[in-house]
Amino acid sequence: MHQMKWLVAAILVSLLMTGCATGLVDGALSDQQRVTKRAHERWGLLIEGRLESAYDYLATGYRQVTPFPHYLKTVKGVGLWKFAQVEEVACEADACRVEVRIRMEIHHLMMKSPVRTDSVVREQWVKGRDGVWGYLPAAK
Repeated sequence: MHQMKWLVAAILVSLLMTGCATGLVDGALSDQQRVTKRAHERWGLLIEGRLESAYDYLATGYRQVTPFPHYLKTVKGVGLWKFAQVEEVACEADACRVEVRIRMEIHHLMMKSPVRTDSVVREQWVKGRDGVWGYLPAAK
């Protein structure tokens, strides 16, 4: 019984140390690394068609003036996007320019196989007052 208590205590200490180390690593990320991570996560959600979750990655100010139903009308490409890779992130102060390579796949009844194409999307990311980076769609 005494050995079991020590085993449980050792496991708890190990878990706490792992959690603390993870927190330190996340806290040590540069703005460029944070934006790269968030842009990658956002595109993963877009590819999966999880637009409501992707909406949370938009800049706070944009979400304040653009309700989700309005944002939904601006998203074109769901179902066509197959892959996204963040290729470049350049930050200055509280803004970052991000380039993402997107692979699309288009199916058509008249074609035997799908057409695959890549393009580079340029995005603007801004740091909010809360320190969280958000994607800021270009004004149209």
